[in-house]
Amino acid sequence: MQTLDILSNAKLGSEAYPSLRLHFVAAYPTQEIIMKIKSSFSKALSLSILSTTITFTAFAQSKKINTSLSAMDLAKQMECGWNLGNSLDARDNWSAQSKKFPFNQGVGSEAVWGEEITTKAIIETGIKNGYKTIRLPVTWCNHLVDTNYTIDPKWMARVKEIVDWSIDAGYYVILNEHHSVHDDMNNPLKHCEGYIVRSGDEKETKAFLQAIWKQISETFNDNYDEHLIFETMNEPRNSAHEHCWNPQPINCKECKADVKLLNELNQLILETIRASGGNNANRFVMIPGMETSISTALADYFELPKDSAKDKLLVTVHLYPLDAGGTGKGSHHFNSQTKNEIIKNFRLLNEKFSSKGIPVVLGECGASRKAGSYWENGKEKKITDYVVTYEDRLNCFTFLASQTGKYAMPMLNWDCGGIGGMATVDRKKCKIVEPEYNAAVIKAWQDANQNPANINSDLVDEEIDLSRLTIWQKDVSSYNAKTGLLQLGANWKGSDLWFGDKDLSEYSNLVLNYKDASSSFIIQLVYTDDSKSQNFKISTSKKSITIPFDKKKRLKQIFIISENASVKVTLEKLSFSN
Repeated sequence: MQTLDILSNAKLGSEAYPSLRLHFVAAYPTQEIIMKIKSSFSKALSLSILSTTITFTAFAQSKKINTSLSAMDLAKQMECGWNLGNSLDARDNWSAQSKKFPFNQGVGSEAVWGEEITTKAIIETGIKNGYKTIRLPVTWCNHLVDTNYTIDPKWMARVKEIVDWSIDAGYYVILNEHHSVHDDMNNPLKHCEGYIVRSGDEKETKAFLQAIWKQISETFNDNYDEHLIFETMNEPRNSAHEHCWNPQPINCKECKADVKLLNELNQLILETIRASGGNNANRFVMIPGMETSISTALADYFELPKDSAKDKLLVTVHLYPLDAGGTGKGSHHFNSQTKNEIIKNFRLLNEKFSSKGIPVVLGECGASRKAGSYWENGKEKKITDYVVTYEDRLNCFTFLASQTGKYAMPMLNWDCGGIGGMATVDRKKCKIVEPEYNAAVIKAWQDANQNPANINSDLVDEEIDLSRLTIWQKDVSSYNAKTGLLQLGANWKGSDLWFGDKDLSEYSNLVLNYKDASSSFIIQLVYTDDSKSQNFKISTSKKSITIPFDKKKRLKQIFIISENASVKVTLEKLSFSN
């Protein structure tokens, strides 16, 4: 903000008005100030201004960014945080093809998904309860006032208000571009509609992102120090492609072009931010891979942009460890497989980035509660899928916090509002939804960060979910998942466990525990390269067998098959062992 100070000893008519000082507040430094003076001496005053010295003085002192602060030091200070989700990012244009662009939903869009209008008290709730960082997801494509991609000044002012509340409260604030990803799979990107990481739409995508970030950078510059962090995009992707959430650039030409384009977009946005000068020349910036997933950040094709600033980039990833795949009440549990995935993922992220001085931020994580509801597009939806018990959530996210804290990776809860779903803050009552749970997660992160050597990151034996067995020829074979009783007809009747593509490099053996085998049977391992499968004959006289496998290959399937005679056997446990 700036004020226009008019200092004058000029004579107005026959009277002198010494040291007259008028303050005119401008929302933006470059905005033209129009002075309207309605007093009886307005004409005389306006004439006197012609001979008056006019000076600009800062309404609030500019803040110097700490250029000596490293990205890793910043990450340690950010600790744990939460997302103000489904608020500034809400938009009511999922059927984009039916809308006329540009369009401006106004500041009322903040409540379009049924959430509370954000207040200073809501913002302060998180930091009063131990959170150090807040992420502000913001959608911009639904707040354009012309075809030059001009952001509605009222919307910019509203975003600025919430950023300022957050800064004043003491947070580190992450400001991003969130839901402007084009979701129309069948039509090209319209002008001012947003962006998409897709070949053929590069021109419009780059123009939109460059224009948006130029305006954001101009608004948030010298009055904001290192406590304000920019994030280029949220979960960028080619939403029109079959590999939208799982890019395969090695085998897919479109995916190869898409990941290359994403690297270009991250570079373009970073250069736009840096070009605004001032504090933005050294602003900390978070960079995502495709869909902001861990796998794409770890992929060889992901490139950090070249930066004119030194040590000011962070990598951002998202992880929902208990909500991935499958549905059903209470169907997601914190088990050995989930634990090992967390260990491996963050160990690899540390090896590639953190150990080299490039911090990683877990920008979103969470799991749906056992019961509750959430709002989407103005409608309340009951949570019936992706539900997790309190115990599973507590065990999972305290463990996740211990692994991220060990490597100084800030960890932020996704908060989608309400009190069901993944809410951290009850926005109606301005209180933490689960104080003990959240306190335990924060403590786990802080303890691990302070004493990283105490945190074990060794893989545990990974148990395979035997309820996933698929039966062939159900007229002669069956499997009871509750009791573990497997019955197979004679002559290569069987069941299988499908993995798709499982990395075995950190394991040595497959261990099967069983009992009451009526006849010998076969365990067959099938690898993804379609090389010759491995067959292991299982004796009736034993209760456990350890099967070595080829660690250099990737497992696709495990078959349990009869040989000559029919088989009845109770399966107790199947696991990967070190």
